[in-house]
Amino acid sequence: MAFPALFAAAVLMSQTTNVTGVVTFERDGLPFYFMQDDSGVNWRVSRPESPEAAVGDRITVTGEREQSVKHRISTKALSVIGKAPGGPPPPKEVTLAELFANIMPFGNSEWYGGMFTTEGLLRDINRRQNTTQLLVGEDDNCIQVEMPWALEDSLPSKLVLGARVRVTGALAYTSIENFEEQVFGRIENIELIPISGEDVKVVRRAPKPPYWTTRRVLTVIASCGAVSLVLLVWVVTLRCMVRRRSRELADSIRQRETTRIEADASRRERLRLAADLHDGFQQYLAGAMFRLKAARNYLPKDAEKSREQLDKVHDALQHTQNGLRTTLWAMNEESEGPESLKALFSFVARRMAHWEGIVTIVSEGEERTVARHFCGSLLLIMQEAVGNAIRHGAAKHVEVRVSFREKDIELVINDDGCGFDVGAALETGHYGLSTMERRINELGGEMKIESRPGAGTTVRFSIPA
Repeated sequence: MAFPALFAAAVLMSQTTNVTGVVTFERDGLPFYFMQDDSGVNWRVSRPESPEAAVGDRITVTGEREQSVKHRISTKALSVIGKAPGGPPPPKEVTLAELFANIMPFGNSEWYGGMFTTEGLLRDINRRQNTTQLLVGEDDNCIQVEMPWALEDSLPSKLVLGARVRVTGALAYTSIENFEEQVFGRIENIELIPISGEDVKVVRRAPKPPYWTTRRVLTVIASCGAVSLVLLVWVVTLRCMVRRRSRELADSIRQRETTRIEADASRRERLRLAADLHDGFQQYLAGAMFRLKAARNYLPKDAEKSREQLDKVHDALQHTQNGLRTTLWAMNEESEGPESLKALFSFVARRMAHWEGIVTIVSEGEERTVARHFCGSLLLIMQEAVGNAIRHGAAKHVEVRVSFREKDIELVINDDGCGFDVGAALETGHYGLSTMERRINELGGEMKIESRPGAGTTVRFSIPA
């Protein structure tokens, strides 16, 4: 292929570059601008301390061009000439299929840094500390949209999973460029970066099923009755619990400081490991899947057996990536969340946008301190059970009940979904059920499943503690 040779020849050494053009992208908090020069080429320039530039300003940038086929400048000097006549060039409107066709599998330096408008279905919402990531897709093509919404910010009411959205932003992607191994341009991540929240608009609302069904009303009544019964039992046993608690309090105070120091060290190590896995192994998996898909497209039409084998490898990589993503999710949530098991569950439920209005967290009994690795395993089990109820059972309400009993902890996930044949699922080796059973067995506990088609599902876990 001629591409690596051309790329190596183009970037054998960095060189001082001077370009003049119009700022097309600027967002507070990001260390770069995008601009379009007078010949129509898009450039990514690092943001200097001064002067500040805004969208529509005409600027001149002097700096060192990075060793990359992408047009990127490490800015040494920047001057603002004034406002460009007519303002910045308008964004180019494309479909997701057209966008992927033009940048896969080795990128497109003419499109990198350009302003584009596209549409797709909102498939996922991932809340971060300072940003919110939207996954927008059409058919097999999905792109990440990096929004400037912090975790405490409220999302637009219409922005829910299943809505069709129209997004305008700067196109960016990560690619591998290794001179020693002669590997250039392999795509790792594709994203649109809007300038503000106004650049994402809902053009068609998600279909919304009726909320109050007969089953849901009965579930609420039953839950209220259960809570009332728990309160009655709690009042009767309060005196015994207070006496026992007073004896345990002195030992607990001595142990708490030691536990806190160990927990802080463990939390830092988990976050470091999660970051290493996400930035390393997770990205290589994504790159491998992109290359595998590209290799499949290069096969001749009659290579069906080879295509089948590549599809199986792709599915295996996808399964591995999903498992790694689930583990990284639990490590981050466990490390960032509160110490209390119930509060941790509630914290996680609030961060899962597609659980809102569906998942209810209930706690019974006097909560006691639980080891962090124990919390992490229960968090993975709870996520898998709730995910199965929503994804496979189409549940409209899921109740997660944590009961702190004298000799054990009971975790019950009850949903009003379509239910299933438990015996048939266990015989076929359902991966989610086997994973939950393996995790609970590692904790020395037991799992019981009650379900039948059309009657919802109850999954009960009992763990000595």
